[in-house]
Amino acid sequence: MNKYTVLKWEKLLLWLIPPVVRKKTHLEWLNVLLAPLRTIYEETLYKMQHTGQVIYLEKVLNDAFNPTKNYDPNLSMEQKRSEGLIYIDESIKPAIQYVYLHKEYYEPDITLPDKKVIKGALMIPQLNIFTKNELKNRDNKPIYLAHRKDYTEVNYANFRVFIPENLIKDQTITVRPNPDSAVEKTEPIDVTDLKYHNLLNFYKLAGKSYESYSYSPKKQIITAQTTP
Repeated sequence: MNKYTVLKWEKLLLWLIPPVVRKKTHLEWLNVLLAPLRTIYEETLYKMQHTGQVIYLEKVLNDAFNPTKNYDPNLSMEQKRSEGLIYIDESIKPAIQYVYLHKEYYEPDITLPDKKVIKGALMIPQLNIFTKNELKNRDNKPIYLAHRKDYTEVNYANFRVFIPENLIKDQTITVRPNPDSAVEKTEPIDVTDLKYHNLLNFYKLAGKSYESYSYSPKKQIITAQTTP
């Protein structure tokens, strides 16, 4: 925070009071009258210093509902989960996949010991069929090919907000109870906390939608090895 935006209210008030009436009772009375103005100034300054960027939106949510945690914007998503922070992730939306044909893509498979091209050598193409994100697929799971209905009949949120489960259990953030939901949420939860929605709607970009999820923070266990 810049120094020119930090006001020392007690000193400023003391300077503005004429020396003749500088008494302790008078100073405390004026300080009480000045309290609403100080609150409005600090709240307005806080809002001006935060925008709808992800790191600022995460900081605002953690400052309001998770003040015991020290938010660090440089942490990775896994570290934020292990630290029990409120964090934001992209929305789950099926990506458009394209399956290439044999005649559209091939890689020549030529193995020469001296790595020289021999004139008239027979080139045997190694035909591959692949999708765009095939290398990023984990555990060789089949890639989901989105249907036209996935983009015309389903409304997707622009981003997801992940809330630590302990904030919901102690009712720091109130949600509508759902007895059929599991502890590790795979479906969005219905947050009924008005302050939560007011903060998100104030800072997020216009027209952006969001969904809320809960998760169980899991601390990373580090074992120390001792030498004999």
